[in-house]
Amino acid sequence: MRRRAILVATGGLIAGAGCATNEEATDENGQRLDEDQEGSAEIVGTDVIEAPAQGTSGDDVPWLRVDVENPTDAPHGGIRLDSTFYDDGNELSTETFRSSYLPAETTLRFYHRGESDPEELEEVEVEIVEAHPQVRGTELEGISVGTTDLSVGGDLINVQGEAELGTDDEFERVTVVALIYDEAGYLRGTGTATEYGPTETFEFGADSSGFRAPHVADPIDDYDVLFFDDLP
Repeated sequence: MRRRAILVATGGLIAGAGCATNEEATDENGQRLDEDQEGSAEIVGTDVIEAPAQGTSGDDVPWLRVDVENPTDAPHGGIRLDSTFYDDGNELSTETFRSSYLPAETTLRFYHRGESDPEELEEVEVEIVEAHPQVRGTELEGISVGTTDLSVGGDLINVQGEAELGTDDEFERVTVVALIYDEAGYLRGTGTATEYGPTETFEFGADSSGFRAPHVADPIDDYDVLFFDDLP
């Protein structure tokens, strides 16, 4: 693995015509949630490294590592970031990362692979293009989780398990969010599944792509499972 001086530009959401904006969250009566329930998502670290592709010993490729922090004591909803790789002003490739939830006081770390020869890469631009600072759904308490299993394969993760609602309440749908962590304690992303008209006991598989990383990245080794009555 080696590092090379490459310009990395970062950006957040920009309000304006044709641009992504933060979406306000409302309660079941359509009232805006209190601002103290609003999380934050800030790009706090970037690094470009050259390393072989995940699970290989081949030629080095460029990887962008990005750290996104929610320093507040409120959780943050869904987030999307785009990374664009350039050579002499020409766009080489663009990669997208999505996470459906960012817990309070947590740092998210993800990797984007540039589809180019490392020597061709001169600049990378990464920006937050969509964010929900307030969680739109309500986290459901009292749900029992049976045996779960985490499978990781290259770009994909999946957390499978069985849930028991533990209540007589009827739900139109339940959204399952699996929080995926690495050995260093960084959130590496989320797997998501939606169960429509769930029975008292139901099986789920919360999966997602976007987990491709160089072999030097800390391995994924832990997870947690949350439940909501809507998308976070």
